[in-house]
Amino acid sequence: MRIDFVGVATRRCTPSDISELRAIHQTLAQQYPQWPLEGSYLQWPDLGQSEATIPAHPHIHDGMVHPSGYHDISAVTWWLLKHRGIAILGPAPDQLDIQVDWDDLIAKMHDNMNSYWARFTTNPRRMAWLLSDYGMQWAVLGVLRQFYTFREHDITSKTAAGIYAFRHMPRHWHQLIQEALSIRARTHASSYRFHIVRAIVARAFLQYIIEVCNADVA
Repeated sequence: MRIDFVGVATRRCTPSDISELRAIHQTLAQQYPQWPLEGSYLQWPDLGQSEATIPAHPHIHDGMVHPSGYHDISAVTWWLLKHRGIAILGPAPDQLDIQVDWDDLIAKMHDNMNSYWARFTTNPRRMAWLLSDYGMQWAVLGVLRQFYTFREHDITSKTAAGIYAFRHMPRHWHQLIQEALSIRARTHASSYRFHIVRAIVARAFLQYIIEVCNADVA
């Protein structure tokens, strides 16, 4: 299971600092391969800000430490840090001066659904990703996470969103949802004989859930 984090550094990282971070993350990946890390190293004034106002910074994504750039900084990041975060060192996250406008978060999430996620139903390269185990579960549980937020005015994990969907999605989608959950839990024994069939069903599901979510938000 992936662990998302925000690290706060005392200064902008130097090349020497980046080398140290790479060594630290390499050691962590070797010792705890079941807990991959994804996150960013920021400064205190960066917390709660948008990518447009935060300087490029070190971050780790897909097991690689990138010395400068951006990864997954959004209103959702700050909401989760404020309301679900666990402090390893420093003040409790709920004590941080982070303000998230919920209506703005919902508006940006809605735009994300109709841009990033909608491309999985129209863009050939994105649709091809649905043929893979990782791509299929990423897309199916990703849109269900947004479905949960629109319905419950809360944010949850992809796994919890999939479980929630069993109570709120028509039964003919349950096989696909269970497939996505099994892949994510690494207990996958596919219930689909052919990946192409599964991908076609996944694309239809994405079209359906985007339509449902657009109706919820309207």
